[in-house]
Amino acid sequence: MLIDLNLTCNYLGNPTKLYQSQEKFNKTEFVFINQTLVLQLDEATVEPVSSERITVVLQTFLYRQCKRTIEKRLLHYQKYFKQKPKKITIEKSYKKWGTCNSARELTFNYLLITKSPEAIDYVIVHELCHLMHLNHDRSFWRLLGSILPNYKEDEKKLS
Repeated sequence: MLIDLNLTCNYLGNPTKLYQSQEKFNKTEFVFINQTLVLQLDEATVEPVSSERITVVLQTFLYRQCKRTIEKRLLHYQKYFKQKPKKITIEKSYKKWGTCNSARELTFNYLLITKSPEAIDYVIVHELCHLMHLNHDRSFWRLLGSILPNYKEDEKKLS
């Protein structure tokens, strides 16, 4: 039996309802089941769960899912690039979805997981293109367009 938390969160570009399971589990975490996010509580958790605790557990879930998704999609797109990133970091950013520095280190905003798969792929390929072209010159956009022909539409899904 699930309890409706009367909350939603965007996950992979879709508004997703949050529920709480009435069963007890080994650890407190969110899991994605049947297009919903279900909060599973551990044996020691006292109910009702505060909104602050729900937020922390949800952020942890989103961070982990973002990391897994980005790692998987980076592997998929790596075949288009001769260079590999030296380091990949997932963090919270208030201004950017992703960055690439001159040391070939990629950083992605964990909130990227709230966007559509096409938008996620756009950011990943955009940052991978910076391994070859550190600026946004014509060669950069040509490379990006050769991998993602619809990149302009995908970019719009970030707003």
